Amino acid sequence: MIRRNIIFSIIGCFSLLMMVSCSDDFMDKTPQGSLDPSKIDASKVEELRNSIYTTISGSDVVFFAGYADNGYSRNYWDSNGALVQSNTVSGSENFGYGEWGHYGDRGNDYSSIRFCNLFIEKLRSFDEMDATQKKKYIAEARVMRAWTYMDLTLFYGDVALVDSVYNNFEDGLKRDPANEVRSWILDEYDAAFQDLPEENDPARFNKAMAMALKARAAYYFGNYAEAEEAAKYVIDNGGYSLFEVGELSEQMQKDADFFKQLIDFDAYGIDEESFLKGIFNYQNIWNVDYNSEAIISKEYDANEEYGDFNRVTSFLAPNLSSKEAWATIAPIQDLVDAYWEVNGQDAPTLGSVDSRIEAYKALREEISALQAGPDNDPEQVEDNISFSDAVAQVIDQLPAKDYMQQFKNRDSRLYASIVFPYSAVNTLVEDKYFEYIHSINNYGQTGFVFRKMSGGDDLVSVWSDAYYMSGSDFHVVRLAEMLLIYAEAHTQTTGYDGSVTAELNKLRARCGMPNVPAGLAKDEAINFIRRERRIELAGEGLRYFDIRLYEDPSRNGGVKGTEAASVVMQGQSYDPVGNKSANKVWDDRLMLMPIPTTSRDKNPLLDQNPGY
Repeated sequence: MIRRNIIFSIIGCFSLLMMVSCSDDFMDKTPQGSLDPSKIDASKVEELRNSIYTTISGSDVVFFAGYADNGYSRNYWDSNGALVQSNTVSGSENFGYGEWGHYGDRGNDYSSIRFCNLFIEKLRSFDEMDATQKKKYIAEARVMRAWTYMDLTLFYGDVALVDSVYNNFEDGLKRDPANEVRSWILDEYDAAFQDLPEENDPARFNKAMAMALKARAAYYFGNYAEAEEAAKYVIDNGGYSLFEVGELSEQMQKDADFFKQLIDFDAYGIDEESFLKGIFNYQNIWNVDYNSEAIISKEYDANEEYGDFNRVTSFLAPNLSSKEAWATIAPIQDLVDAYWEVNGQDAPTLGSVDSRIEAYKALREEISALQAGPDNDPEQVEDNISFSDAVAQVIDQLPAKDYMQQFKNRDSRLYASIVFPYSAVNTLVEDKYFEYIHSINNYGQTGFVFRKMSGGDDLVSVWSDAYYMSGSDFHVVRLAEMLLIYAEAHTQTTGYDGSVTAELNKLRARCGMPNVPAGLAKDEAINFIRRERRIELAGEGLRYFDIRLYEDPSRNGGVKGTEAASVVMQGQSYDPVGNKSANKVWDDRLMLMPIPTTSRDKNPLLDQNPGY
């Protein structure tokens, strides 16, 4: 079976996209003469086709971790996350209506929709093209338009549905009901599917891509029957397989030697080799372009113009990079605590917040004393040693330290996903252990940074040699998500049976974890799958939408469960020394984001969402 992953390039015709979609909502007129058929030739069509894909989000989706209970983004100029997380968001922000303003923002979704509408209409009247090819190009634009509308309706609920080039809204434009827009989106994916090939040109939508996006949309719309069917199509027909590494590199092996000290393999019946290899099977998904698991990816090039700024600067702390790194979006303790015990089905037994803070301080004092040298005087630098050299002196005793107990015997994906204090970090910077410096804001203010999705093996220095850009692709939709959608959707429609556990156990085998439990009742199974989803997809931009789906009785299949927004968005999170990080405050108004004030000023028929 041929794997058909599609990698969408950020290298496109930005000037063309701006030319035909420069306004920020449908209240503005389309530039006259845009896409004039008399001026289009085959070459121009290809350029315009490329531009359809330029608005797909890449690594910026990681900032959505800070919109929920997985991360924290402390700077308002970087992301709206802390405003959403703390229930202080207002109509001053936008989530797809206005122009790009933050690393974590969506761009102007309506500009993308406008462009797709123009492309579809003008291409239909372009005669210098084979009919089948024309249908395929139009289908690609319909998939992109449906995807964009999916995000809009998930953020705002009711949104204006405009599927043709029409701009005479002199009195304004009303929002269409969310249920109608969502039904239209699913129909669009089905229609596009009919005209797309099984194998398309490189970096272009095909049938499996359309069904993967339909599976995501139907899942979030609470249409579990269609979600199950679409996900199963991708699983059975897409040609994808879960990614695994070959031999461990020298740096991987050094980290593996650290992690194996934290696992009581014999006590839990865990295969050591499979578990340790599983860490890197999972971690390296984001370090290998065009890999077997990637369904839709954002492609980056390792250069100043088209590189990925986030992989180092936004995700890592200063001591994990020789260039600028700010840990602008960082995982929080809540996410660390969510990972299973190593048996793969129980929540970990954890000490209180206060006890873990005291344990951290005690361990930090011990390491500081070692750093000070035999004279125990940090001011006398002659015999001082580095933090990493001090940790190395007690590395054999480290797993027994009170603070480290929370990291013992845990899901392999914790070790693959999150750098925690005192952890080895050889795959990021060799022969070091991670030191959290709480007094410096650029360490993220949570105590942790992302290991998955960070770094890259093709970094280039840019901007006067002060920053790194990565050319590593960011995978926006991957096979693991399809397995999880199928698992929950089938449990909703039919029950938690062998077909569900078979798909979930593929994920477990890849990361060297035990099989999932069998024989769970429906509600128990759904809670289990949703937590597994949180762990597997942590930081990938979906948790914000997930917890709102579970909260909504019209979409959650009758199971609010343990992962719903009102359950998990409660309370203050702290870093290891007790400083405040994410403040999670839930209010029902946060089910939807506010319609931006600037858009309502232009369109008097835009009513506001409740609570704003």
